[in-house]
Amino acid sequence: MSGAHGRLLVVSEREAHRSARQPASKQRKGGEMTNGTVEEVIARSREEVDQPGLLARAFEPLTRTLFAEAGLQPGMRVLDICSSVGDVAFLAREIVGPDGHVTGFDSSAATVAYANERTAFRGLANVNFVEGCFGELPFGQDFDAVVGRLVLMYCRDPVADLRSVVSYLRPGGLVVFQELDMLPGKTVPPAPVVDDVRAWLLDTFARAGLELEMGPKLYATFEAAGLNPPEMRVDGFIGGAESVAPALVAEVARMLMPQAEALGTVTAGQVHIETLEERMRADLATTRGVMSTPLVIGAWATLPH
Repeated sequence: MSGAHGRLLVVSEREAHRSARQPASKQRKGGEMTNGTVEEVIARSREEVDQPGLLARAFEPLTRTLFAEAGLQPGMRVLDICSSVGDVAFLAREIVGPDGHVTGFDSSAATVAYANERTAFRGLANVNFVEGCFGELPFGQDFDAVVGRLVLMYCRDPVADLRSVVSYLRPGGLVVFQELDMLPGKTVPPAPVVDDVRAWLLDTFARAGLELEMGPKLYATFEAAGLNPPEMRVDGFIGGAESVAPALVAEVARMLMPQAEALGTVTAGQVHIETLEERMRADLATTRGVMSTPLVIGAWATLPH
C-alpha cells in the first residue's frame, strides 16, 4: 500500500486478518482466530473461514448506517479501497444489489486471493478483488462511489492517496470513508487496568507514525483532495463490565502485541494478554464504571461536476 504503514496492526477487521500471517506453530485451535498464514486459512473449511472477526462484526452496523446515510444506492459501481479480505466490499454489495458491482483492491496477493475465495464461496458474480496500490490501478472513471474503512490513518499523505482514487470516479461520484479519532476514549471513573492498556496502545500507534485523529481530519482531507465539503457522523462503543468494549480493546491489544514489543512500548510479560479481557471486566465491575472506545467518524461527499 503506497505511503502507508501497512504492517502495523490496528483496530480494524483489515488488520485482524493480516495478523493471520504468523508461523503455523503459533496457530490457535478449534474456533479461535488462527495465527496461520493466509494460505493455510484458505485451506480450512470454507464455512469456518468465511466468517467476519469480532472487530468486523462490531463495525458492520456502523458502516451499514454510514453507507445508507451517505446515499449508496442499488445499481452503483463501487471501488473499495484497501479491501483486505473483503468485509466492507461484501457489505457494499448488499446495498448495490445484483445490478451493481463492487471491486476491491489490496497490495497483498495472498489477501486478494483469499478475498476472491470468499467471493466464490458466496456465489457472488459481481464482486471481485485485484492486487494493486494507490496510483497504480488500471481503471478509468469507472465508478459511481469510492468507499474505505480505516485506510487513510495509515497513509503518510492521505490527501494524495485520496486524490488518486477519486480520479476513478465519474463526475458527481460519491466518496465515503470511515476513520478513527483515537484520543477521546476514556474510563469513568478511572480504571487502572483499562487505562494502562489504552496508554500503551496509543503510545504504540504514535511511535508507528499513524494518524491518531484521522476521523476529524477527514473534512480537511476531502476538501484538499478536490471534493465538495463533506457531511459527517460520529459513532462509538461505550459500556460497563458486561459490554463489548473490553473484548474489542483486548482483541486490538492481542493483535498489536508483536508490534508493541518491537517498538519498545511494552512487553508480553507486562500485558498478560490471555487474561487481559477478564481483568478489564473485573476492573470495570470494581469501579462500577464505563469505558468508551475511540470514536468512529464517517464522512461522505461528492466529486464536483
